[in-house]
Amino acid sequence: MARKIPQLIEQQVQFWSRKKNAEKGYHPPAKKLPIITVSREFGAKGAALATALGDEIQFKVWDKDLLSVISDEIGRSEQFIKALDETRRGLLEDTIFGFMNLRETNLNYLICLVKTVQALEKKGNNIVVGRGANYICENDSSFHIRVVCPLKNRIQAYAKKEGLPNGVAGEIVMAKDEERKSFVQYNFKRNVDHPGDYDLILNSNTYSIEQMVEMVIHAYELKTGVKLPRNHARKKALA
Repeated sequence: MARKIPQLIEQQVQFWSRKKNAEKGYHPPAKKLPIITVSREFGAKGAALATALGDEIQFKVWDKDLLSVISDEIGRSEQFIKALDETRRGLLEDTIFGFMNLRETNLNYLICLVKTVQALEKKGNNIVVGRGANYICENDSSFHIRVVCPLKNRIQAYAKKEGLPNGVAGEIVMAKDEERKSFVQYNFKRNVDHPGDYDLILNSNTYSIEQMVEMVIHAYELKTGVKLPRNHARKKALA
């Protein structure tokens, strides 16, 4: 039987906290702090920013861990849930899923996604990557980021990383962008490119990961009026 979402989240966070507490220089946040969401274009380094930011301010980063929680709650494998994740299926795929008596799974995924993000927002001290999380959050203090990068640069970087011709890489990058846009449009009736939906938009072609981390922290503190914790051990390691 699937466990309740708050229990799953609590177990994940406790595990993460025990691991972090064992690291030199780590000090757990003294109070609950507003959640951060990271929307990103494919290949714009949004996930890398979230990871670095989480390490610096000692927030738990939820990306692939979200799939673990949702798959456990729905009672399906993570591989199956990945097929639904940030993807809007076409009519043919919906029909196939219907014949498999799995038509309701897409709705179940969305329901669990909303419940999970809302639970993470309520708990605080979390960073959620993608999945339209900024449209799910209800607290005005929550902080929403979008990371962008010129298409040409993203294509070149992806082609180099995967060893692909630029033409093939371009098709993949644009398809991934469209999947994410369609997911948000279909489920939340919003356009991910609308600047008014974010507190801060960053161009990863202009700034390094560390520069973006500092910009996010500064903007977050200005909006929320709270001081974020800093991982001094990480700073020493980067120096």
